[in-house]
Amino acid sequence: MHTPSLSAELPTPPSSFPPATANAKDPSAQPCAPRILVVDDEILIADTIVQILNRNGFIAQAVYGGREAVEAATRLQPEIVLSDVLMPFLDGVEAAIAIRQVSPCTRIVLFSGQSATVEILARARARGHDFELLPKPIHPTKLLQHLKHEQKP
Repeated sequence: MHTPSLSAELPTPPSSFPPATANAKDPSAQPCAPRILVVDDEILIADTIVQILNRNGFIAQAVYGGREAVEAATRLQPEIVLSDVLMPFLDGVEAAIAIRQVSPCTRIVLFSGQSATVEILARARARGHDFELLPKPIHPTKLLQHLKHEQKP
């Protein structure tokens, strides 16, 4: 009996964000929608958040791990990265630190429902890294309000 590998079951994320609706040549056009990279090793959660964001004025896509997040953020340069903290191989905090190095203007928003997150964030803070943190689960309305509110670095 052949068992498919986990990587064969994961959807392949697009290599770029879909085009924004605004026309750069038309100064009266609406500003481009913020591009958000959603990162969660739980595929259903990541894909659900992407659907919510895309239906509410953002351009979002998902990746399913910290390593993929760093690669995608390097390539895509999103305005926002919304990432789970506790993930295998490369956690969300370490991914966020790596993303900040390649894309310093990207806003990083972490979310977690685990108490272990406090310790991970404290270690990052001790190394000079501070990130926004949202509780998980979060109601979609609260998530949208938070993402639409500009945070000062």
